[in-house]
Amino acid sequence: MNSRILSPTTYVIVLVALVLLTLLTVGVSFAPLAGGWHIAIGLSIAMVKGALVLLFFMQAIQSPRLTWAVIAVAVTGLSLLLLLTYTDYVSRGMIPGMPGH
Repeated sequence: MNSRILSPTTYVIVLVALVLLTLLTVGVSFAPLAGGWHIAIGLSIAMVKGALVLLFFMQAIQSPRLTWAVIAVAVTGLSLLLLLTYTDYVSRGMIPGMPGH
């Protein structure tokens, strides 16, 4: 195991980045955007914030390859579930007169 310890300055920088990204999320929520751009931008910012928390505060940046493999499988599974949910949502109105739509 790597015994390298991150400095407190690194944690403060990541904390400031998380606060700024939170303010950006609030700013985007009030911006006049068309369609589903609020959701797309909000989810993108949330993924960046989640990655920062995972890498620095959960110290995955110093983890062995097995931990990275588990993270990759989890992210792939979550992405697959979100993609399948999105395709179901988009295809709801494609067959007119279909019961349940």
